[in-house]
Amino acid sequence: MIATDPFLLDDAVPFTITVAPGDYAVLIASMRWEGTDGEGETPAVMVRILDKPTAGWEPALLPGQDARLLGAGEFFGFGVDAGMGCFLDASGREELGRLVEELEDEYNEMDLLDSELRAPETGTNLIAYQSGLGDGSYPVWIGRDADGEVTAFVADMLILHDTDSLPPTVPSTAVYLPLTTSVTDDRREAPFTDPGATATWMTTRINHVIDGWAEHRRSSGFDVV
Repeated sequence: MIATDPFLLDDAVPFTITVAPGDYAVLIASMRWEGTDGEGETPAVMVRILDKPTAGWEPALLPGQDARLLGAGEFFGFGVDAGMGCFLDASGREELGRLVEELEDEYNEMDLLDSELRAPETGTNLIAYQSGLGDGSYPVWIGRDADGEVTAFVADMLILHDTDSLPPTVPSTAVYLPLTTSVTDDRREAPFTDPGATATWMTTRINHVIDGWAEHRRSSGFDVV
């Protein structure tokens, strides 16, 4: 698997972690900042290898890179110089590289964002996407399931890197309280031993409500029948 700027394919190197050749879904996330009318941003791109829950993540590394040498906030990333990135299988690098060069000679390079580019000989393709912050370097993460199998490759385009998450939504704990006063021998929390006990408790509650309503009407100047 290679992650690169499609116009830098000649120098692209595959990651040390590999997966079997196959057809994998490419998911391109899109977002727009509230209050703006722009075309939006690309916060992340995923190549989904397995449709299983991801239990852990690790940095995708090139030969010779060692994650243990990274300091806080540092990462190994792929370079972007044309404002876009892509994933592709290493087997199609040379052929796709020639196609990109032809496209660059005939069209505006941004036209690559509007279509899939497929190598006729190998069948390998790439779908370019707009990079988050433009030119620069972007990390790729490898997801694994609980058994250690690779579930995904995810390019973090750093759009949300320094944002703060919203506070969690806490459901209301408010409850409705009746206007009547509580009954001192309220047995709702205790199990009823027999139907007779249940009927006695219900009669007590009903009479309590009737008496409270009658007292309210008398204090308000109404006749009580």
